[in-house]
Amino acid sequence: MLRVDLHVHSTASDGTVSPRDLVKLARFHGLAALALCDHDTAEGLDEFFAAGREMAFRVIGGVELSLEFKGTTHLLGLGVGKRGELPSDLEVVKEFRHERNLKLLERLAQAGVKLSWERLLEISGGGQMGRPHFARAMVESGYCQSLPEAFDRYLAKGRPTYVNKVRPVPQKALRLLRERGFAPVLAHPISLGLTAEEFTKTVPDWIDWGLVGLEAYHPDHPPAFTEFIAGLGKKNGLVVTAGSDYHGANKKTPLSWVKRHSPLGLETIDALNRAMDKR
Repeated sequence: MLRVDLHVHSTASDGTVSPRDLVKLARFHGLAALALCDHDTAEGLDEFFAAGREMAFRVIGGVELSLEFKGTTHLLGLGVGKRGELPSDLEVVKEFRHERNLKLLERLAQAGVKLSWERLLEISGGGQMGRPHFARAMVESGYCQSLPEAFDRYLAKGRPTYVNKVRPVPQKALRLLRERGFAPVLAHPISLGLTAEEFTKTVPDWIDWGLVGLEAYHPDHPPAFTEFIAGLGKKNGLVVTAGSDYHGANKKTPLSWVKRHSPLGLETIDALNRAMDKR
């Protein structure tokens, strides 16, 4: 069975591979479908859709939003179709990301790490700028030896130079995504840091707000956690999904990850469409 990867990133946010080249890479690895879910933006989707048509490859538009909740909570919106824009109420997320980057640049300078805004724009390739771009610039400039070091010393949450960003609450994000035809899926649930009991209590509320899926198969998930999330999803009538969370050179996970670690194929996309029709 050909596998589907419903969570990858491009140069439109913090990935290092263009939307077009992602499609070429997915075909090379023999995947059946690919979903582009850049952080807080849908700017890469036009190129992504065009490449899918040109190469006769199935592509799914999407977005990944950071939510105001416990731990690190990200929500995927899948099946956006050809329109591909963020809901208007979430435009503030994009605007604040720019303000956040300027503040981060200022705080790093105060800490003795002086980076060029022009170089950061070059590294980001004109897409959404994020912390991985700052990390690459810091390594280039000799302030750090590696990307992990840049995060550990300066960019991770809790570091003196870290700058928080505006995040919608789950209820609002789920509602807005559903209104625009996105199928909301909780990304890499392990990052929330919840116990099994807390997950069991939390998921029904999110379903009431519009959640349709759980990303059980993810590189950060140990096998036992994957099994737990998959079981929780099935028990609650949610669609179980798989995603490599591919970022190109910014993360080690290859785009072929789902071929070795996920059993899910095109039936996942059909299940998401059915789930959206029911709600």
